Amino acid sequence: MNKTGMWMIGGIVLALGTAPQAARAAGLEEINPEVEYRTCLDMVRSKPKAALEYAGQWAGLGGGIPAEHCKASAMDALGEHHAAATLLEDLATQKRATAEIKASLLQQAAAAWSSAGQTERALGVLNAAITVNPQNSDLYEDRAVLLANDNKLWEAIDDLNTAIDNQPQRVSALALRAAAYRRLQVYDLAGADIQKATKIAPKDPDLWLEAGNLALATKHPNDARQNWMNVLRLAPDSASADAARDNIEKLDVKQ
Repeated sequence: MNKTGMWMIGGIVLALGTAPQAARAAGLEEINPEVEYRTCLDMVRSKPKAALEYAGQWAGLGGGIPAEHCKASAMDALGEHHAAATLLEDLATQKRATAEIKASLLQQAAAAWSSAGQTERALGVLNAAITVNPQNSDLYEDRAVLLANDNKLWEAIDDLNTAIDNQPQRVSALALRAAAYRRLQVYDLAGADIQKATKIAPKDPDLWLEAGNLALATKHPNDARQNWMNVLRLAPDSASADAARDNIEKLDVKQ
């Protein structure tokens, strides 16, 4: 669910700005907020502890919301999910944040709450994000994942329907809806979603993984194996490939 993208560099910095006055007062060179933000988020992915320290120093020099967002991202990466989610929710209340930025911050907060095992809190935050930005299909998809994990499959499908209505070519939502239909044993609709999605993205390993799951559920083990082998060919080092290998091993044991 953590989909913080580099678009937020421009989004936050251009919408809110970053005050360099503190840096100048301290006798330092003026800070380039976009460079600082990009550098900080890059560090979150590779060195989250260093990123947390970096963000704290930048915040002390007037880094504002971008610095605090990087700090929250670093905390989340370090497993401090509760603290990260709380900070992200606080940032979303800032008056200068646009609706798009508020929704993005709330989306990340929901992911942190989910990682902390607080699904209901995560759902509540996503509800708030959707109220702020009701056209954002990512939010509906994220909420659908949480609902499906809680076995609220029809509610999840409702959200995926909205995401797909907004973006008919949205492959990830089609794959998730196919999985929900499969779990509900509505196999014809699951198959229709897989067929549509594979026409859009024939090399998407997640689609072939789900196609294999559907084939097995409908008692076509040979087709299931072939679909999972496609996953291994397309993305041998992916999480989807790991799942496909596990499925093939289980299938071999049964046979």
